[in-house]
Amino acid sequence: MVYMAGQAGGYGMPRFTKRDVYNYVHGQRVARVIDGDAAATISYLEGKANADMRSVARYTRTPDNRLGSLFWADGEMMTDYQIFGDVLAFDSTYRSNKYKKPLVVFSGSNHHKQTIIFGFALLEDEEVRTYRWLLLNLLDVMGQKKPFVVVTDGDKAMRTAIAEVIPTATHRLCGWHLEKNCLQRVKEEEFRKVFRKAIYANFEISEFEDYWKAAVESLGLHDNTWVKSTYESRASWAMAYLRGTFCAGYRTTSRCEGINAFIKGFLKSTDSILELVHSLDRVVKDYRNNEVTARFYSTYYSPVLTTGLDSIERSASKLYNKSRV
Repeated sequence: MVYMAGQAGGYGMPRFTKRDVYNYVHGQRVARVIDGDAAATISYLEGKANADMRSVARYTRTPDNRLGSLFWADGEMMTDYQIFGDVLAFDSTYRSNKYKKPLVVFSGSNHHKQTIIFGFALLEDEEVRTYRWLLLNLLDVMGQKKPFVVVTDGDKAMRTAIAEVIPTATHRLCGWHLEKNCLQRVKEEEFRKVFRKAIYANFEISEFEDYWKAAVESLGLHDNTWVKSTYESRASWAMAYLRGTFCAGYRTTSRCEGINAFIKGFLKSTDSILELVHSLDRVVKDYRNNEVTARFYSTYYSPVLTTGLDSIERSASKLYNKSRV
């Protein structure tokens, strides 16, 4: 709020602090968002800056002055991203809110091999321009640190935006999402086993190609559209093509599957935006509590020595945390 200070020489001069300007501008911006739920959510998120000055909320408005897209992250998320953000995973498969807005969760893996969250977003739609806005804001908030690997569910608009905004990153398709798609698009049960092996087996490229060709021929899947298009993107999902690329544990399906199931347990299809944000706050607290627990065990518990090389094992236990010894 702008306020008037005392007068000098008969002339009144408006004087205000940086915080006064922020509060005034924020009030005007929120007033322009017609939807009361959205305005309350923005106020809640921006109000968190009083406790965490690095907390950020950014949003767009639609032509009719309603909430478009919303991205938010707090200071601890930014710190985690600087340390563990070499591999970034995100998808937009959740629509558990009464407005059916896609919810994006940015996540990664910490030094305890646990999932950590880097930020959230609610999107206006799933167009390239929306994903582009989201990625540009993510990088801006995270100090322009770009991930080396981005793991997604394979959405085409998402893939295009990644190529435009983070062209140097390796784009890896999530194995869990691929297997779900395979189940829906290919009726041949035997191929599902073949496909899983094609994703995760430690083939040489030539071995992969021979294996794939033989399987497609024997199962008569030459004309299956999904099989053909998936093969064309093999460099983004087959271990044969991704060998030597650090993916922070996203080689298996369990990480993507785990965060999807965990977060959905907190959300309801009737949630308002503010209710959804509150639920996601609880999700973050749970994940952070997992890290605190793992840190405690790594610090205060002694590992069970199993190799007979006691001195080497004890030395390793002091250098590495429990999950990596």
